[in-house]
Amino acid sequence: MTAVVPRRWSLASFTGLFAVLLAPALAAGQQTPPPISFSIPGEPDALVDRVAAVAGDSLILLSEVTNEMVLLAAQGARFPEDPDSLKTAAREVLEQMINMQLLLQDAARDTLIQLDPAQTDARVQAQIDAVTQQIGGLSQFQAALAADGMTMPEYREMLRTRIEESLIRDLYLQQQARNLPPVAVTEAEMRELYDAQRASLQERPEILSLEQIVLPVEAPDSLWDRARMELDSAVQRILAGEDFADVAREMSDDTGSGANGGDLGWFRRGIMVPEFDGIAFSNLPDGRISPPFRTSFGWHVMRIDRRRPGEVRARHILIRPDAGSDDIGDTMARGREIAERLRAGESVDSLADEYGHDDQIPTAYPRVPREVIADELPPGYGTALANVSEGEVVEPFEIQGPYVVVLRVKEIREAGEFTFEDVEDQIRSRLAEQKNLDRIWQRLRDRAYVDIRF
Repeated sequence: MTAVVPRRWSLASFTGLFAVLLAPALAAGQQTPPPISFSIPGEPDALVDRVAAVAGDSLILLSEVTNEMVLLAAQGARFPEDPDSLKTAAREVLEQMINMQLLLQDAARDTLIQLDPAQTDARVQAQIDAVTQQIGGLSQFQAALAADGMTMPEYREMLRTRIEESLIRDLYLQQQARNLPPVAVTEAEMRELYDAQRASLQERPEILSLEQIVLPVEAPDSLWDRARMELDSAVQRILAGEDFADVAREMSDDTGSGANGGDLGWFRRGIMVPEFDGIAFSNLPDGRISPPFRTSFGWHVMRIDRRRPGEVRARHILIRPDAGSDDIGDTMARGREIAERLRAGESVDSLADEYGHDDQIPTAYPRVPREVIADELPPGYGTALANVSEGEVVEPFEIQGPYVVVLRVKEIREAGEFTFEDVEDQIRSRLAEQKNLDRIWQRLRDRAYVDIRF
């Protein structure tokens, strides 16, 4: 892990080709756009630069504002041509750049916001590979960079900076949003946005409304006992002197942390399940392993590596009580009973209460486009819903967990124009997100020095 350090990069002058290199999402084979340039009315030309704004401890130059506008235009943004409107648009871009600078500065002070260098490297290389393919090969890529006065290492560093800033922004906003109180969104606000964007909405695809009961496949007590015995053997190896991380790599069933020696990184109270938090934030001494403890995931043992106010860094080993084929078969049998009762007209909610539906999973998906079922719902749904009709109760099927799903297709709506009801949830989420963003930006500005100079 590496600490977040915000960096500034003064972008080189953009030609149309260089804009493509920074925006490889453009369709492969697309013609290179003509060079884009901006001259903000009433401001000096490119040979003379000046400070456009002070944002906390950073300066934003006028050339950086125009370069940002060039990049946004290359990615599809449209800017007005008349001088007054263009200057207003430049001011809006500057405001966004100020917000980003204040965010990066605040994120640098937050010890929980850290980037994984391997993840960043992978994203940088993936984008370079995509551009190389789009541009026609490595030699063409290097020639295009040279035409803009840039080498491959310089481009890689610029790309890394932009990707790091994007990752930092996402981590920071997610963390800040969790700590904000709920925001109110009125129906009038939602309808206003719907009316404003209605003409630009694409045709609504076929929509399925689904009801379901999801049954967890419970392992019997004998398998829980076996998992505890396996964990005890791991503990004995550690007490005998073996390295905790080595034992975790060999034995832990947590695929996320096991490969990293059980390392969970830094976390605060409330991130983990309550049983896990109870151990992590107890008076367990640093470097000492905990007694074995049980959560819904299985049996664990934990070691606290370090503590600081409000957060800990820990490792753990997880041993799951894997359910066997007999347990899955028993759950499937219950699923078939539920399916028959659904076909007879009983309600999903009453059957979910009776049979012990997993309450962490919704009992309804009210609006699911058929075209995204295979991609956005867990594996198994795509096959089960391939040729269903309205009102049909599909045969129970297994998904990862393991779980058994019993599902009824409540309604199928044909493709057509989006109604307000179709997009109501998305509009509410979008408006709530924007209001939260506005609160975050305002909080950052209230705590920092901002001076806009054009």
